[in-house]
Amino acid sequence: MSLFMQAFLVALFVTVAFIDSHTTQIHIFRPIVVGPVVGLIMGDAATGFAVGVTVELMFLAVIFVGTAVPPNPTISTAIATGIAILAGGGTDIAVATALPVSFIGQVAETVQNSVINVWFMHRVEKAVERLDKRGIVLNNLVFPMIVNAVLYGVPTFLAIYFGASYVQGIIDAIPDQIITGLSVGGSMIGAVGFALLLGSIKAKKFWPFCLLGFFVASYLEINMIGVAVLAVVCVAMYYYFVIEGEKDSKQV
Repeated sequence: MSLFMQAFLVALFVTVAFIDSHTTQIHIFRPIVVGPVVGLIMGDAATGFAVGVTVELMFLAVIFVGTAVPPNPTISTAIATGIAILAGGGTDIAVATALPVSFIGQVAETVQNSVINVWFMHRVEKAVERLDKRGIVLNNLVFPMIVNAVLYGVPTFLAIYFGASYVQGIIDAIPDQIITGLSVGGSMIGAVGFALLLGSIKAKKFWPFCLLGFFVASYLEINMIGVAVLAVVCVAMYYYFVIEGEKDSKQV
């Protein structure tokens, strides 16, 4: 398979992965999936799997909280895997490439969420007022998918086709002030977004569980997996001792 076709197929998959992340959420956009798929396309599944696992661990605790857009793992995994395979295999160059490229994805996704998607939503509102079904479909589905191809598919194709020098040129072209501003602003917005999520918990009886999770994560330094296991235990205890207890009391 020619390099052009490989770059095209990788770009196509990245576009589909972003569509999944914005709609169906079957999680083909995660690095653990993106790496092996790109590896299969480029003829080195072993390197693809190794890069996918490595980058997945790098972004395991990175989540979209509220309105904060984190560095993007999807495009970084695809480009890092492609460059690693073209360089002869190994994860060293992939790890060195993944984080800077993730900031490119963060910039693109921030612009998409804060400017482009808002513009499309205003067009959808006007289409609803006119009872224009075609306009609703175009602005909700078709046009945003085209934007995904332009913002993520095209850079991925160019990065794979032209190699590491092209990617480094894009990274160097981004002013340090923008990268610093996104990092600082993203941290601040993340706090606001998390506060908004906590504000959606109307049942005050669940707040002790939130405080328990904060305590074990911050002061006991338990990782995300440990916190998740603790959450499962709390849910099970609440179900058996509270919900089932209420059922038993009603039967008596």
